[in-house]
Amino acid sequence: MNLFSWITYSEHKQKRQTRSSCGQKQHETVLSSERLEPRHYLSADGLVHDSAESWSVTYDGLTDGSQHPYTIGSGYSSSNLNQADVAMLADVVRTRYDVTGKGIKIGIISTSFNRLGGMQKDIELGVLPKMNETVGRGKMFNLQHDDGEATDEGRAMAQLVHSIAPGAELYFSSCYPSTDTDPTNMTPEVTAKLAIEQQEIFADRITELVDLGCKVIVDDIYDPTEPWFQDGPVSLAVDNAVKERVVYFSAVSNNSNFSYQSEFRGTSYSEISENSSFLLSLPEDMNKEQFLYHDFDPHAGKNILQRVSLLEPSHNRSPWNPKDTLVVQWDQPWGENNSANEIWFFDDNKQFLGKTSSAPKYSIGLYPLPGRSGPQIFSEIPSTFYIAFAHNKNGFTHNTNVNDGFDGTEEPTFLKWIIPFNGSKPPVGDDVSGPPLHSFIEYANYGSSTAWGHNNSKLAASVGATQYWSTPAYHLNTSEGESVLSEFSSFGGTPILFDDDGQRKQEYEYRPQPRFIAPQNGDTSFFENGDPDLDRLLNFPGTSAAAPNVAAVAALMLELNQELTPAEIYEHLANSTVNLTFNEKPAIAAPTLPTAGDPNLFNYPTGSGLIQAKEAVDRAADISIQGKVFEDFGRNGIQDQGDRLLAGRDVFLDSNGNGVRDSEHKSTKPGQSLTVLPASTYHSSNETLYWPTKAGSVITFEDMAGIITDVELSYSMQVPEGVDTSDPKSFRPFLTLISPLGIRVPITGEYLQGLSFDMWNQLHRIPTLKFDQEQIILMGASLAEPYNQSLVDLAAFKDTPANGSWSLEVMNTDPLHSCTLDNWSLTLTTEEPQVETDAQGTYEFPGSLLSFSSAVGVYTPTVELTDNQFITTNNKTSIGKRNLKPTVNIGISLPRVERPELLPSTKIIVDNSVPGPNPFTFSWNNLATSLLPSVSGVRFVVDSVRGTVEKKSGDTWVDVSTPPTTSNPRELLRLLSLRVIKPNDELRWIPPAESPQAEEAFSLVGWNGELASKSKSSIRFDMV
Repeated sequence: MNLFSWITYSEHKQKRQTRSSCGQKQHETVLSSERLEPRHYLSADGLVHDSAESWSVTYDGLTDGSQHPYTIGSGYSSSNLNQADVAMLADVVRTRYDVTGKGIKIGIISTSFNRLGGMQKDIELGVLPKMNETVGRGKMFNLQHDDGEATDEGRAMAQLVHSIAPGAELYFSSCYPSTDTDPTNMTPEVTAKLAIEQQEIFADRITELVDLGCKVIVDDIYDPTEPWFQDGPVSLAVDNAVKERVVYFSAVSNNSNFSYQSEFRGTSYSEISENSSFLLSLPEDMNKEQFLYHDFDPHAGKNILQRVSLLEPSHNRSPWNPKDTLVVQWDQPWGENNSANEIWFFDDNKQFLGKTSSAPKYSIGLYPLPGRSGPQIFSEIPSTFYIAFAHNKNGFTHNTNVNDGFDGTEEPTFLKWIIPFNGSKPPVGDDVSGPPLHSFIEYANYGSSTAWGHNNSKLAASVGATQYWSTPAYHLNTSEGESVLSEFSSFGGTPILFDDDGQRKQEYEYRPQPRFIAPQNGDTSFFENGDPDLDRLLNFPGTSAAAPNVAAVAALMLELNQELTPAEIYEHLANSTVNLTFNEKPAIAAPTLPTAGDPNLFNYPTGSGLIQAKEAVDRAADISIQGKVFEDFGRNGIQDQGDRLLAGRDVFLDSNGNGVRDSEHKSTKPGQSLTVLPASTYHSSNETLYWPTKAGSVITFEDMAGIITDVELSYSMQVPEGVDTSDPKSFRPFLTLISPLGIRVPITGEYLQGLSFDMWNQLHRIPTLKFDQEQIILMGASLAEPYNQSLVDLAAFKDTPANGSWSLEVMNTDPLHSCTLDNWSLTLTTEEPQVETDAQGTYEFPGSLLSFSSAVGVYTPTVELTDNQFITTNNKTSIGKRNLKPTVNIGISLPRVERPELLPSTKIIVDNSVPGPNPFTFSWNNLATSLLPSVSGVRFVVDSVRGTVEKKSGDTWVDVSTPPTTSNPRELLRLLSLRVIKPNDELRWIPPAESPQAEEAFSLVGWNGELASKSKSSIRFDMV
């Protein structure tokens, strides 16, 4: 609810009819996760079902408790609610990283939760977790306050959060109590007092959620009576929450760019008197000469009127919704206003209609555009009108309730007005592509910012919106610069002019809001009244829906790593985005960007761009498998000094342990058809709602090595007798392919275009389901091949395991007819991923090829070996939250070569019959001969010596020429290994005392090389 009692705003798109409250007293309730356990996890081989198995879930089975929401794999699939889950690839995140938001508390702030009384039905359907009447073990949901406006928008937000982060604990609080105060009987001073009180309540409720341990908070409230140019109580509470390591998201609002802002250009009446005949229509008590008028023309001309025009309404209806209000603010410290200003309204004939109402203490004025009676009469404003901004040089002359020292005579230097239409009017623009459906603001061709207050806070993240179908997952190529911003999503760029103490800043502070945009308009069980995708489930539009979707992704990130700070999460989200170019944007100064996001990619309509949940969590997890491949000379499984690093070697993940890089191509299909019963209807919140019936046909893949590189699906369905498919609402089954991990890819549905910034109020549908013949769906099919394209890109399955049970889910939305899936088949291609070592022998498998999922189990990086080669190291590893970047070094023993006996020598020899890289052993006696052959990689050993030969080991020198004298076999092996000489070992010769000038020092056997140094005191041997 808005602080001014006649303005109630939350960030779902505005509708004309509101729901009535059930009027029931609400008790504190807590929802638990006990009902959420149909989830199960996969073994390394995946789930195994009979190839002919099928499953079904009906409304009756859910509500009478005989069925649970069906789950295949570890992905949550209780319903098809919230297509944003798929659009962001959040389901891929859950399966790759085994995260559900478990252990993370999420606070939701909105209007109300269960004032309409539909919560219990939602629990029975599985779209909300089970409710417990008392706070206790396993609590899942806590209703702190449920005393706001009876829309239950918070429950719809909770459904969205639960669909993406089903393991998170959810807390709800309304922003402040609703009030029955009649606005027609309130003076401006009473209205302002109520506004401030309710802002303080909102701030307190944020603090309550922080104290309850919420690590993520999301709200969808915007309030035009919050201060715009200075942080007010709500903004400060939001920033304090972030300082407490709470990740805070706020819906940026649904007001597009319907705004104007400018520095004040004061113009006296004498300067415009020749052109001001319209001022003659002012009331007699308004002295034209006591005002300074804002000059809207930024150039040489003078114009104190600004024309504003909207599309003409149809059927002679009012152009306004009941809550449409023009709000103006100017640059004065909040609560210490010393500038008396008003906006005047004129009709298309420039006849005076009325002026804004304000309380002198606050730098804000309002005008209810539909008109209103009360202490001040407000006339209805037409769809095309003029406004003037006037400063009263005489100050607050008609008000005695002004604080001492504030007379209102100070001139403003900056002004801004906004009409919060909440998505009900087209955006401002004169160069928008497509049909000319736009609004017009003179001297503001592209409008201005409509993010303010806590939606423009310093530390939190505001979220803009795009349609869920305007995302890469739904085949929209945003990289080509297509504008996918929803037509109502608010622009940032409102400056902060004062610090918290009301002191004017030396420079304007522009904040990077919105931080990013996210998908919206996904399905809920009850909320809103639109169904663009024709599945009979109501879609939730607005930034109110985008913000909780991002909040749920943040919970997944925090479960993965609870040490992440809010700034780090914002940065990962910002850096995951698909950049969205945007030409129709206002000229607003560049923001002061934090570390999050690329300043070259930021713009005020879209922030850093469209978030990609998978990319963001990949960045947060930063998993990889890396290591080096080396020739293990000593066969000890350790990379020692002198072991040779192997460049250019192919390393692959051996999923089946056969030591050979495999690829597979398999097809399978079930042995029977599947019939799905008609959809159900039920009553909730005084409405008749639909609940589709779902059933799935299961097939199983086994023993496929590697990860998926390609998917091909075919299906065939028949039209039921008596059904007319030309009616888009008559019969629309929806097919969804579900992988063993639980990744969901909608195959058929309505391909949607429109409802974006350049296609305001336009929606085009193309059905993708075809009947009566086999349909083949290919990965990567383009829009030029609509018959071969899935609704969502099949590439979501790439780089994931294939083994286990796959399900083709059929959702029947028709309440009158059953539908039958005649047959279907699935063809998968897999390959074991492979990388190559660099010049330093290093390899790395990136996180995109890896997963936390227990379906994967142990990873085995390896190389293909020839005969007589083997791995000397433990090259198995797993990835988990405590082992994000395991290092696996791969030691290789090269094959041995049979040689004739090598005899001792009295001089340094070069034996070309022995290949240099092939290992051999030599020892001083029979015991050493029996023990040392297990050591690999010996290139040469000391044979005979006159004097002593020592090898440098660390900072000391070790005698390598005197045979060890020990009878302990383990110690003998250790001492012998110290005496092995390898390439690059540094040796020194100590001549014998009786022959200090000896020409022959010692001999080496089996060495094919040269002397790097001929010094008699230090000799180094290098291989050639």
